[in-house]
Amino acid sequence: MSEIGCNNKKLQKGFTLIEILVVLIIIGISTTLITLNFSTLKSIDSQGNSFEKTVNFLTEESIVTGNIIGWYLNSNKQFAKYINDNKNNEIDYDFDNSILNEIASLKKTFRFEDGTLVEIEEISNESPLMIFYPSGENSGGEIDIYHNDFIQRIVIKSNGKVINETISY
Repeated sequence: MSEIGCNNKKLQKGFTLIEILVVLIIIGISTTLITLNFSTLKSIDSQGNSFEKTVNFLTEESIVTGNIIGWYLNSNKQFAKYINDNKNNEIDYDFDNSILNEIASLKKTFRFEDGTLVEIEEISNESPLMIFYPSGENSGGEIDIYHNDFIQRIVIKSNGKVINETISY
């Protein structure tokens, strides 16, 4: 006699209700995990794109105006100033600070081209994080954002190219 209480071979075809429910639960959990991972990757990509957009704008602004521009960044705000302008005016540009709000609670570091590593929260607003030159070059560096299980590294090359990568712990 089989587990379902029938000895008839014709009635033993098909799946039991428990087997179907187990399969549906596995599919549901898998779908949830895939959706959560996809939204995390989308958020990481948008952070990289935001920094890339800022770098491109400041590079173009420096070339067009012929001024040296300093980019300032702390845990909740980013802005830029003309450095060689005696008035030291801020550049009127709508910087996307929403990205910084998303990662405000995370540790963030910046590595300068000479290898010096500083936490972004410790950087004062008197000294720029990066400098953009009228030649189209910048001082370059790397921003590391420490998430729970990985590090997001945004590499800003001196030629203006921005590379967004993730590093596992």
